[in-house]
Amino acid sequence: MTRNLQRKATSFEFQGLTAAHQSLLGLTLMEVVLMVCGLMLLCQPQLTTLECDRRQAFGRCKLVVSSLSQETAIPLPLERLEKADVQHHGRFGQLVLHTADGRFSFPINRGFSSTQDAANQVNTFVQDAAMPSLKLKQDNRGFVYPLALCLLGMGSSSLWFSCRGWLKHFTRES
Repeated sequence: MTRNLQRKATSFEFQGLTAAHQSLLGLTLMEVVLMVCGLMLLCQPQLTTLECDRRQAFGRCKLVVSSLSQETAIPLPLERLEKADVQHHGRFGQLVLHTADGRFSFPINRGFSSTQDAANQVNTFVQDAAMPSLKLKQDNRGFVYPLALCLLGMGSSSLWFSCRGWLKHFTRES
């Protein structure tokens, strides 16, 4: 007695594709994911600067958040600045400024600078009226840009070789 058993496609398989096609398609999807992750890292803000000055008649702070594609400047009246603290996201920290109007979050610090030191500097500046100015800079570009370029490079070069494999495979079949 023989049974005609058909194997069902799992979630990682596509019906009608050979194992070679499935392998190439899976690899191509992974390469696209690497490239998208690299692009997302490049587009996120990686440089943040907080400048506060008490030497003017009205003390002012300015928060500038920059990425490759844009720069956003947020003016903050000095008297509205209350404190700063750090929110932790796993191994990474995020500086959060608390004002009378709400909260302003720095991008998550993926670099090597200390987020807690920055929060302490802001809190000291808020409490000590004798400090004339404050300038903080959180720059993740030295860590994030090389990582993003590696992801883009690995994804695009691997995609290039996969496309060559697809072309060779389909030219052999025709």
